[in-house]
Amino acid sequence: MLSKRGIMKSLCGLAAASALSLGMLAPAQAQNAPGILQSVVQRGTLRIAVLGSLPPYSRVLPTGEAEGYDIDIAKRLAEALKVKPEFIISDIPARVTALQTRKADVTIADFTRNVERSTSIAFTNPYLVTTMRLLLPANSPHKTIAEANEAGIKVAISRGGTAERAVPLNMPKAQIIRFNTQADELNAVLTGQADAMAEDNFYNGNAIKENPGKLREAEGDLARAEIAIGAPAGDAEWLRVLNLFVDQFNASGDNKKLFQKWFGFEQPPIQAKY
Repeated sequence: MLSKRGIMKSLCGLAAASALSLGMLAPAQAQNAPGILQSVVQRGTLRIAVLGSLPPYSRVLPTGEAEGYDIDIAKRLAEALKVKPEFIISDIPARVTALQTRKADVTIADFTRNVERSTSIAFTNPYLVTTMRLLLPANSPHKTIAEANEAGIKVAISRGGTAERAVPLNMPKAQIIRFNTQADELNAVLTGQADAMAEDNFYNGNAIKENPGKLREAEGDLARAEIAIGAPAGDAEWLRVLNLFVDQFNASGDNKKLFQKWFGFEQPPIQAKY
């Protein structure tokens, strides 16, 4: 099993070797724009797009400091590359645009990889597998997704998120209300503006815990989600480095420790189930 030090040593060696090889390019090639890895190393910072209101994945404290599972993963990646993390607080739609505009080097934000998104950005191998479920007020009369659909309830979803496809597919009779953040979705449910919200079941579990007696999940899944690191498209070297980090992060047991720290239970298997 790989140790945290082993992950850092492997990635640092890869970063150094890549930077050296880039420095030895022919003059004509050297005039080209540097790759993301070279830019990160030269700049000394890794720019990471994260969500500001998705506990326990990530949240911004009153002090302005970010914390959470995804935040710790981002710090591990920056540490492995021997650079400092620079957090860019984003909402759901900006997870993609931050990469397309090169405002961010990576997005680590409960980011589900899928074919549609992969036409404009790149994804690593997954570091987490979860499901999307329906979060309801505790006193809701609907026990299942099917019952909620038949009632034509109002469902809050994240604009540009996985629910954009999952909810219409599974709940064609539902009325959809779109928000830019999960915090706004949750507030809509708690205040009666929406009858339910569709979100990652790990987020739902935390919301239920933080609002005792007020929320519960409906029976059934809306979608399966593989959570991965997002990267700008077209840079194979950068994606190779990120995949190496993810693979070693998973294999070392470090991922399981961070998940246990933030979610309070053992991490489910990451392997795909078909």
